[in-house]
Amino acid sequence: MFDLVEMSCLNIVFLVEARFEKLYGIQIIYRFCLFSYIYIMENEKISYLQKTILNWYKQFGRKFPWREQGVGDYKLLISEILLQRTKVETVAKFYKIFFLKYPNWNLLCKASLKELEVTLKPIGLYKQRAKRLFLLAEKHKITKRKIITGRKEITAMGYSGLYLGNAYELFVLSRPKPLLDVNMIRLLQRYFDLKGGVDVRRDRYLQSLAEKVVKNKNFKKLNWAILDYAAMVCKSKKPSCKECIIAAHCKYFALDQSKKYLKVAEPTILYQPRLRIDSDFNSDNKKNIRCLSLFSGCGGMDLGLEGGFVVHKNSINPKVNPGFIDSYVSENYIKLASTRFRVVFANDIMPDAKRAWVNHFTKLGYSSEVFHQSSIVQLVKLHKDGINVFPESIDIVTGGFPCQDFSISGSRKGFNSRKDHMGKASENEIPIEETRGKLYAWMKEVIEITKPKIFIAENVKGLVNLSNIKEIIQNDFSAANGNDYFVLPPQVLKAYNYGVPQSRERVIFIGIKKSALNKAALEALMSENIPDEYNPYPCPSHAIDFKNNGLEQIQTLKNVFEVVSEPEESDDLSQKFYSKAKYMGAHCQGQTEINLDGIAPTIRAEHHGNIEYRRLSVQHGGKIVNELKIGRIERRLTPRECAIIQTFPLDYEFVIPRSHSGKNFLLSPSAAYKIIGNAVPPLLAYHIGKRIEHLWSLYFE
Repeated sequence: MFDLVEMSCLNIVFLVEARFEKLYGIQIIYRFCLFSYIYIMENEKISYLQKTILNWYKQFGRKFPWREQGVGDYKLLISEILLQRTKVETVAKFYKIFFLKYPNWNLLCKASLKELEVTLKPIGLYKQRAKRLFLLAEKHKITKRKIITGRKEITAMGYSGLYLGNAYELFVLSRPKPLLDVNMIRLLQRYFDLKGGVDVRRDRYLQSLAEKVVKNKNFKKLNWAILDYAAMVCKSKKPSCKECIIAAHCKYFALDQSKKYLKVAEPTILYQPRLRIDSDFNSDNKKNIRCLSLFSGCGGMDLGLEGGFVVHKNSINPKVNPGFIDSYVSENYIKLASTRFRVVFANDIMPDAKRAWVNHFTKLGYSSEVFHQSSIVQLVKLHKDGINVFPESIDIVTGGFPCQDFSISGSRKGFNSRKDHMGKASENEIPIEETRGKLYAWMKEVIEITKPKIFIAENVKGLVNLSNIKEIIQNDFSAANGNDYFVLPPQVLKAYNYGVPQSRERVIFIGIKKSALNKAALEALMSENIPDEYNPYPCPSHAIDFKNNGLEQIQTLKNVFEVVSEPEESDDLSQKFYSKAKYMGAHCQGQTEINLDGIAPTIRAEHHGNIEYRRLSVQHGGKIVNELKIGRIERRLTPRECAIIQTFPLDYEFVIPRSHSGKNFLLSPSAAYKIIGNAVPPLLAYHIGKRIEHLWSLYFE
């Protein structure tokens, strides 16, 4: 934004202001730090954009004749005039025709206006274009094609306007000037969260920022790279944000969308850079265990580690877990105690997951900047390219690496998945390490980069039944940082044993950094039989046979559903809108009725509308007759009911309207089902987090 001299001058001005306005001490330091921060972070953001876009351009940049090596400034300049308000593909086809007829200035200067009009007619706007070229040629005759260097002279020469003037300086004078057309402007406005609709000729800040962006030794290629990326990925309508390699640092969804649709309050700073930003400034000193969350989804694991959310009182066993309850918020609901964990980085490839995460976690004091919508493969590659992606001083890494290839409800391809790291099917050859089934290996790379004291990885129970995959993953994780991690034998945790009214089962891997452990903890964990007081896996609090060992009876659906009304009676959009998929017969998945006196089946992400029924009609075998008698209709579970089953609190919004009418959605009911089904039950994650929190000092102090 400012160069170093400008920034220093600005701070001197503040000091002068202070004398008259009596702004002393902290206020002056604050202003100095604020502008220093913006300056440093803007430069880092620019550097990231330059490196990333240039790397992309090497592989995917468009090939046009005027970009070929050895093309002179005459063809480059004329091509820019031909490209104005014309499709690039049209000019590419016309290029050879034009320059065969006018290969140099000499022949162009001899052409008449009428001749140029006839020549240019096939590509449109021929009268305006012909007149501009004719006048330009006339100027070149007068100056005898002398090279001019001043901007006023360049404009007088016929290269009028910001774009053509910059093009002359770029191609003739080899100056790092931006080709500021609508495509480049759009990308910069989205990436830096600049105000749109401003005339670029009067927007000095945008012009200055664009010059900084292209200030690079490869400034010509960088211009072309930005133009190509804007045209191919960061499109005006329907930008490909899922595939965008700069999405993790772009403001378009992180800030602009959240402001417009999620009603997230954002700081009034010019922009918040995406690189290495966390929300520790907004946390208390008790939250001093820094967490990096991978494959975060809508934040089930993150919310569980955070704590402080509301659950039904019967979901907690105070005898087994006496420190879990913070307070009672009603007769049947309690607020869980907060923990020492603070998530400083979260990521996922799904825009719907991001929208839900940002919408909820900003209510808890988090910045939207914490969430990075990128694949783990992209993030690791950026780190290897020298980009500071991951925060420093990470204490714990968590990650539910994709489970579809291990789930019994899927095709169980395992390591032989044909999906890439973005979750897309591919018929092409994919590097084996970049398939969806091997993304745990990239989680291992993040562990090697950040070197946490502990990591937690989770997946579906089906993984343990696939050949020796469990052992392979355990051994691979153990090898991180030169075999510096002790990975305990993975355990299958049954959600209903931890107060979650659901049959969900997850396999959990916990790894602990050996070099960070104190001597007593290292000896205990490396022993053949780990003492109970050192075991990081949480003890069950509930059981079907609840009379044993002081455990509570499993939580039931009847208890947790008491707070929700029927969809037609509810103002909660997550309860009001639900799947209307027709009944398909008892032989199909998702066509059964839940048991209110028991627990729910596993809430699935890939149900395609066939989520289980809250209530079936008598004709279809419904058993909740007392509800049917009072006129309750046959219907499927709502997103809110699925979220309650997963133990998400009622203030977590899963269906988010795009407008006040509530008919168009930023986060639709269909998307809500998917992200809820993909989530770790927050209460299960809370049990894991509280156990590790309890052991932290025993392990590391």
